[in-house]
Amino acid sequence: MQVARSRQESLDVLRFRVIRETEAALLYGLEHPEATTRIPVVEVGKGAFAPAVADRFWAHVLGSQQVARP
Repeated sequence: MQVARSRQESLDVLRFRVIRETEAALLYGLEHPEATTRIPVVEVGKGAFAPAVADRFWAHVLGSQQVARP
């Protein structure tokens, strides 16, 4: 993923800005867990998600009703 930046913005300034924005998003999620998307988890080697679970999660995250499968 490429982050948009102006030509005048140095990589150090961009790095600092990305860290601050990430920090703000994480803090918001910790303070307001009801407003965040819960990410389903399966321990490695202990199982797998049914395709319907993945479809529902990505439809919610992407804001679409249907997720195209490759």
